[in-house]
Amino acid sequence: MEKVDVIIKKLNMIEHPEGGYYKEIYKSKFVSQIYYLLKKNQVSKWHRLGKNEILHFYEGSPIEVYTKRDSNLKKYTLGQNMLYTMIVEKNTWFAMKSRGSYSLIGCTVAPPFVFSDLEIYSNNINALPEI
Repeated sequence: MEKVDVIIKKLNMIEHPEGGYYKEIYKSKFVSQIYYLLKKNQVSKWHRLGKNEILHFYEGSPIEVYTKRDSNLKKYTLGQNMLYTMIVEKNTWFAMKSRGSYSLIGCTVAPPFVFSDLEIYSNNINALPEI
């Protein structure tokens, strides 16, 4: 069994609707936190929340984070060049992919995440780039 599969099993991760795997590790009335993992060739589809989300790099290969707000498209590499934490501002479209065999990150949302907050991009696929 590959290391990434051991991590998924050990953390009891399940598939996430945007792609990849997740495990909720904490939730209160103020904040929620999950582990989130992408395997090689998996992507986190373009999505957005109406709340700020803090991404934390934990282990594996660096992860590319693409953001689009208004007409500004940006690319960050979490886990490289001392970038281990970043904030994705509310209502910002973003997508991610691993640069190697897997990337394990944490995602913190306040107030807490609920799936009804999640908007996965499905209209006019040409408006957002493929990753």
